[in-house]
Amino acid sequence: MDDPEETSKSAESFWAQTISPTGKAWMLGILALCFVSQTYLVYSDPTPTRVLVGEELAGRRVWLANNCQACHQLYGFGGFLGPDLTNAASRLQKPQLADRLALGKGQMPKFDLPEDDVTALWEFLSAMNETGIGQARNPVRAGVSANGIPSNSPSTLAVQKILKASGDQGAISGFEIYRSYTCVGCHVLFGESAIGAPDLSLSGLRLSAQEIQSKLEMGVPPLMPPSGLSAEKRAQVQAFITFLGEHREEALALVEESTDDAFWDNLPWWEF
Repeated sequence: MDDPEETSKSAESFWAQTISPTGKAWMLGILALCFVSQTYLVYSDPTPTRVLVGEELAGRRVWLANNCQACHQLYGFGGFLGPDLTNAASRLQKPQLADRLALGKGQMPKFDLPEDDVTALWEFLSAMNETGIGQARNPVRAGVSANGIPSNSPSTLAVQKILKASGDQGAISGFEIYRSYTCVGCHVLFGESAIGAPDLSLSGLRLSAQEIQSKLEMGVPPLMPPSGLSAEKRAQVQAFITFLGEHREEALALVEESTDDAFWDNLPWWEF
């Protein structure tokens, strides 16, 4: 049986004899270049610093006092029982936040907060939303624009085009609910999201209408809470998800047609 120490020495001797001094110099040079490049990227990050003031700072105190970080994340740091809230203000309105706090949802308990605290928390989340994107995502497949808001990405445009041509009002309404409620915080149109939520188009292919509506009504513990939508809205979201599954290949073909080399320039490399 070979002696591990002798094997290690043999390997070191092999590389010492195989790599010339010039090769070693090149390797050290490449390593130094990588270090310099990484340092440059870190310290030249163009993201502006956002200093919290007034109500925003008060909202941060509300966030900490109520231990929101135990379940939610900011920039991926925090608990994982709830979604990342870095960009919550891009998909929620203040009244929705107030309702969610007052009523709770799924695993989220009710919070009896004074109106001033709700306002401060909203200002804090709005400030956080302006600082960047909380979770890395593919802007083509996710159905989000560069600032994280689902609007004019290739996926969104492709789905909108197919929906408009179909005239399916139920699916069209379901798509708008998907975009305006918290669904978009976890799920993307084509592909698994950054937090592991399944591809909605594949869900539309694999699940029956009854199964989709059941998941929307009851949630999928421990990560997906009940949607809190009315029966009518659940039916509309289900119609959209089913429609998305049925037209998956058509939509992806449109995405590929509309995606050119400019995608690589727009890809948020720093997020990854």
